[in-house]
Amino acid sequence: MKFAFYPRLIFLLFQCSNGSDFVRQSCWEASKSDPKLSYGFCVACLESIPKSQPTSIEELVDMTIQITESNTTNIVSIISKLLQNQTFTQHEKACLKDCFHLYSDALSELQDALNAFKSKDLDTANIKVSAVLDACVTCEDQFKDKKGEACPLTNDNNIYFQLNAISLAFIQMCH
Repeated sequence: MKFAFYPRLIFLLFQCSNGSDFVRQSCWEASKSDPKLSYGFCVACLESIPKSQPTSIEELVDMTIQITESNTTNIVSIISKLLQNQTFTQHEKACLKDCFHLYSDALSELQDALNAFKSKDLDTANIKVSAVLDACVTCEDQFKDKKGEACPLTNDNNIYFQLNAISLAFIQMCH
């Protein structure tokens, strides 16, 4: 019985290191193509997904777009809760409402990007992901219009930006 266990364990360890090596190599290549893309974030993000053993760039694109969709849904929820907070100024609430609309629109665009990618329409997928990338920048910039106001979504915007940058880099690697 012990003999049967060890080969499975060795195979499992080999599988995990291969998947991890593939993710790390892919993130390295992606980060070389975009100086704004964090290699460490890319690896941490993809290795944190349980049971994910991507073996192709196509699988990584699919994963990262889905992760970005999930993250976007979370941001929309955060903004909804922030809009209920009575301590924000009118300007801050207006900015949050705009951010809410930007991220809500991004959800359908990300789904379109994923569908285009699955249909092998890399150009459309690239255009769609590029378009939604601006949501976090626009959201952040709106708060800068009024001196002294800080965007309560800065960390979320940064994560969103990185996720989209990863997807874009992986889409480019598919060309």
